[in-house]
Amino acid sequence: MSSALFRRFKNYSNLCMRWIALKQRNLRFCFTTNLGEVKPIGFMSSLFCHKRGTPRQPTICPHARGTLTLDHHLVNNPQYMLEGLEEFSHVWLIFVFHKNEKEFVRSKVSPPRLHGRKVGLFSTRSPHRPNPIGLSLAKLDCVHDRTLYLNGVDLLDGTPILDIKPYIPEYDTPQPLFDNLEKIQSERRQSCLDNQIYPENIHKNEKNQIYPENSNIHKNEKKLNPGRKTPCSTLNTKYKNKNVSRESCIEGCLCEEECENTSSKGVSVRTPDWILQPSSPKLKISFTDRAVNQLNMFSQGSHDPDFTLKFLRTSTEAMETIISILSEDPRPVHVRNQEEEAFYYFTVDTMHVTCWFYDGIAEVIRILPISRGKHLI
Repeated sequence: MSSALFRRFKNYSNLCMRWIALKQRNLRFCFTTNLGEVKPIGFMSSLFCHKRGTPRQPTICPHARGTLTLDHHLVNNPQYMLEGLEEFSHVWLIFVFHKNEKEFVRSKVSPPRLHGRKVGLFSTRSPHRPNPIGLSLAKLDCVHDRTLYLNGVDLLDGTPILDIKPYIPEYDTPQPLFDNLEKIQSERRQSCLDNQIYPENIHKNEKNQIYPENSNIHKNEKKLNPGRKTPCSTLNTKYKNKNVSRESCIEGCLCEEECENTSSKGVSVRTPDWILQPSSPKLKISFTDRAVNQLNMFSQGSHDPDFTLKFLRTSTEAMETIISILSEDPRPVHVRNQEEEAFYYFTVDTMHVTCWFYDGIAEVIRILPISRGKHLI
């Protein structure tokens, strides 16, 4: 074969490969466009009516309650779809950032913890994404008919919910990659389910395995209360099964800490330093006497509808929620760097909160009903 003929054959092959790649791309695009319109299954009802002051993560405000009612016009037999979900303690909520106002998406963004330094969009949880879809973990209190009662939410009121998935630690947490993984998981389940084991009932040889290189435990063992339970995270031997629910084990014991440590050794889970060690500490929160008196007027049983709480139960919970929000400094980075201090306003439940920041302190100076507050966002 001559060199000219070989070059012609090579060019023809390259054109064929490009045509095939383009054809596959067009097929994938056609398939994507034929998926149809994604419709929400319901809309969130929460105590956060405005973006300002809404927690950035679901673990910040434990008293942040909310409800999700499935739309029976969009979902057939919603009460049947929720059957069995009450057996789980937490659920994943897949939602839409419906309040995004920007028409374009930046490739690099500035997370609040980095104080202006930019990183790639997909290394953050910024709401401004090519597809404005979010994922949030919430505690499931109960299920009634077609309504979910949730706790620890970080979603705005009216957020469209696309899907609900149960949180399963065995699948949603990285597992250690050991040859005897099945044996380790079996022993861990046995130890988690058994919450009736006492230190004096464990054989001496087993104690050496459970508490390696820790002589203080053996010295102080006699001082322990015989009726006190041993955390299941310290038990690695096999015991008889007890009738203990998996949810109570997840909520009430230390087995997650053990799973995290073991997983970090087996899977090498890692996160950036700016996630684990933020460059600035949490803010200190103070309330003026006037703000405290105004806060005490709010309750769920108030005779004045303006001071009636919808999601928070007491003024104490309301104060703890305000502290949780402000301690993480909800202000954007560009606002924090402003030289002139200005008042900061946000809403939570039926309260309109006014505060200002100085010297690492956030001081709440006024709390009014939303109907009487100004500078609403």
